[in-house]
Amino acid sequence: MNKTFKELRKGYHRMPDGSIMKDSDHPKKEEDELDEVSPAQRRARKQASLLKTMAKYRQASKMGIPASQVNQRRSSPTRKKT
Repeated sequence: MNKTFKELRKGYHRMPDGSIMKDSDHPKKEEDELDEVSPAQRRARKQASLLKTMAKYRQASKMGIPASQVNQRRSSPTRKKT
């Protein structure tokens, strides 16, 4: 094996110019940054989700499905498998 491509320690890698760089030293890309949402937006999302869930259980009740039997993973009221 060529000596220029020796095994590097874990957490390090060789750059195209031949230098060795630690993985954590890379500058963050804009894609990696998370977009923070305001507390008002978070509340609005939670409220929308709650309203959708309440509507599902209300519709299931009208269909005669007990709340304990409604499939939580679906947006429409369906019975869960037993």
